[in-house]
Amino acid sequence: MALLWLIWAALFFLLNVVLRQISGWGLVVTVADEHLFVHFFLVLAIMLAFSNAILTFTSLYGKDEAGHLLSMPLRARHVVLVKWFEGILLSSWSFMLLGIPLMLAVANNAEVPWTYYPLFLGHFFGFVAIPACIGLLAAWGVAMWAPRRPISLAISIGFLILLVAVYWLSSISRDAFESNDRWLRTILEHIGKAKQPLLPSTWTAKGISYAMAGQVRDSLFYMGVVAGNAIFLSWLTVNLLGRTWPVAFSRAQQGRMQPVIRRGWVTEAWCWALFFYLPKPLRLVMLKDLRGFARDAKQWSQMLIMFGLLVIYVLNLQNLPVDINSAFTKGLVVFLNLTTVSLILATFTSRFIYPLLSLESQQLWLIELLPLRRMTLLMVKFLFALMVTGSSGGLVMWLAVRVLGLSTVWAGVNLALCLSVCVGLSGLSIGLGARFPVMGQRNPARIASGFGGTFNLIASMLFVTVEMLGVGWLSVLEFGPAFVVPETLSMRGAWLVCGLLALGVVVAVGSMWIGARHFKRLEY
Repeated sequence: MALLWLIWAALFFLLNVVLRQISGWGLVVTVADEHLFVHFFLVLAIMLAFSNAILTFTSLYGKDEAGHLLSMPLRARHVVLVKWFEGILLSSWSFMLLGIPLMLAVANNAEVPWTYYPLFLGHFFGFVAIPACIGLLAAWGVAMWAPRRPISLAISIGFLILLVAVYWLSSISRDAFESNDRWLRTILEHIGKAKQPLLPSTWTAKGISYAMAGQVRDSLFYMGVVAGNAIFLSWLTVNLLGRTWPVAFSRAQQGRMQPVIRRGWVTEAWCWALFFYLPKPLRLVMLKDLRGFARDAKQWSQMLIMFGLLVIYVLNLQNLPVDINSAFTKGLVVFLNLTTVSLILATFTSRFIYPLLSLESQQLWLIELLPLRRMTLLMVKFLFALMVTGSSGGLVMWLAVRVLGLSTVWAGVNLALCLSVCVGLSGLSIGLGARFPVMGQRNPARIASGFGGTFNLIASMLFVTVEMLGVGWLSVLEFGPAFVVPETLSMRGAWLVCGLLALGVVVAVGSMWIGARHFKRLEY
């Protein structure tokens, strides 16, 4: 809960700064209307539908849970209904994470009546069910008619959506703006293409726009339109999937049983390229982890969605309605980027990296047939976690410093601090995972939500907080009272950077040492 409040506060601060800048032009009423909400709801609806499709396919048409549920004396429609609720709760958290700060930021920069808040929330919860149903129907369609390689199909569709988004964003970037009005006309022209009258995102945006204007009756009308369509689509989806669930599950299993030889050369090439310095037995263990990560859609899909949104945001920093060339804005934006990336990585390592050793303990007897010590196994897990977190977080920060045009020294400092955060978080999750293993549990979510997982999340949040406080202090020291982008580091700044880098190493080494002592004595 504390992490949620912290992320809400950071997003509210960033959105409030942007809208406050716009309000200085007298354009906030024009920008913060239905055009903004059309774009917001449409983009996140695509992300929600994609995430729901992956989660639903795993739970309703997977190998383990679905077969067990079908063998129980349960009505298929009731099971589908529960999975529908689970999909909404698991996939819409990012929607709520962005929606509530946007609601508050708009209200803080424009005069809105008190009815705006309950109406916004009503439109929000009414709209969420529609992309959830679309995701369920997409997963059902794949199970019925394309069951052989569902993950490959999902990756292809996601890549196609990414190409369309990149093309759309590049078309906006090509239109160089000479003034604020020119920028506004360009943005509204491109966003207007998404304002189709038959899309639920348009209905929701109109309802919120009327709520901002105090026209309660018109806002309630569009809320009824959205809610009516959501209820009908939910009823249709639950009944359709409930009637055909056994057939779709059978087809999905039949597609998996067809003899398809997969060499796995892609993951093998990546493993040999990234970890060429490891001995062959260690590379084989690393290859096992890499393939397990690639096969678990819950891991890479959620990480891809969050960092995909961050990459799109970073690539459009030049199009923000703020003076991106000022030193103050550059320092603030790069600090917020590093904070956001660190918080996302802390959540990711606590949810997906921490359970690795608990899951590994069940086949530890088999891995120990290799000439491999347990401490070496911990180091392999650490390198795997560092590769995943460092590549994703480093990519976002590298794009940010390139787009902002930071000096070489300050760009290198931010990339080094991002790497320090990745080292500390990876060492924490692996070390505490070895110290508090959960034996006999094959559900990563339950492992992460136990005592050790909760303790790891709290420790990760504290580590990120200390690092970001140090980064903030470093920014104040180096930018100075006049806020000028530093070309070189002062002696105090250099010592502070070394201290922050050492903090990540000390946290990682200390956690790994504590975990290794307990893991060596672990019996299976």
